[in-house]
Amino acid sequence: MLNGLTSQQEIEALKRTEDNIEKVKSFLENCISPNSLTDEVQEFFREVAALKGQSAEATLQEMMAGTRKYLEAINTEIEFKNDIPKDINKYVDKIEKLAAGIESCWDIFSGESRQYFRKIAYSFTEASSKCNGWQGLLIRLRLILPSLQKKEDLFSKYQKSFLIIPKAVAKAIELRKSKSTSKLWEKGQYLLNKATEIDNSEKGILLPYLKHLGRTPEEQLEKNQGAMAWAKARMEEIKKEYNGENL
Repeated sequence: MLNGLTSQQEIEALKRTEDNIEKVKSFLENCISPNSLTDEVQEFFREVAALKGQSAEATLQEMMAGTRKYLEAINTEIEFKNDIPKDINKYVDKIEKLAAGIESCWDIFSGESRQYFRKIAYSFTEASSKCNGWQGLLIRLRLILPSLQKKEDLFSKYQKSFLIIPKAVAKAIELRKSKSTSKLWEKGQYLLNKATEIDNSEKGILLPYLKHLGRTPEEQLEKNQGAMAWAKARMEEIKKEYNGENL
């Protein structure tokens, strides 16, 4: 349950996105493996990086961090009592991690997942009204003791949490409205699907190797500094060309 209004329906809908995020995670892990930065992949990350006004390296790391947070969030169980999370801080942390994953990986999520995120954003916006009027008063009263124990205003924290995912979705959509990115998502989906078409035997060897030998994303980035340095240098060249420095 995300906002306390429905239970099993939202859990099931959220779980259906897990396959997509796992697919995204595998794609990103492959991108930071040695000799994996093909011209197509490099161009995609350069375009996303330019959109966000940061380096290709920072963009890739941001996406990796987002996938980890998203997966951690969907595996975090939240207990509710009277439609209110028993642990407000744990609940808000879950929502923030979901939002981070949604925003950072927007360009490579499937169309179905992105539509789901829009619906979730709308449901949160609608559900925020429960913190107003007599319902809001009841919630505030129920959170008085926990707030005193935690020495923080849990009601305000809970109230603000309803806007975290809507803001993340709105930001992702608005950013891409301001620039010409009509083909960016199609390119991301093409690369994502192409990555999953890798021979199963090769994929079966690669992913367990990374998992069982402790090859974390941080360790993989460390091993691939040469490739990432090249991507960063190339990004700087593109920026100079864009600014007319090489004209």
